[in-house]
Amino acid sequence: MLAKLSAQRLGHWPSVLIYTLISAATTLTVFTVTGKTLRDMDGTGALQAAAAGILGGLAVVFFQKALSDGPVSTTTALSALYPIIAVIFGAVFLRERLTPLNYVGIALALAAGILISL
Repeated sequence: MLAKLSAQRLGHWPSVLIYTLISAATTLTVFTVTGKTLRDMDGTGALQAAAAGILGGLAVVFFQKALSDGPVSTTTALSALYPIIAVIFGAVFLRERLTPLNYVGIALALAAGILISL
């Protein structure tokens, strides 16, 4: 709800930028306070984290845009279906096995997304 309110007052892009900067500052603060370091970092893991960061940033931008343009109730309900993508990617790329019950859950979630957007 705060994202919707901020977008209404500031506009889409300023709201996303402030959210992202404050989020990064919060993460950096927690990282520093807990005494973590980036020494001995695995290069492949760093590239994977960078890719995840790009995709996460795009997710924030598109979610904020959806909040700016549509009702909060529909936007948040539809965005809550994002685990479907993770399940499908896990099955395709990580070769994780899906049970028949998983397929039923995916189908019902997709049906719910369609119904709620009508």
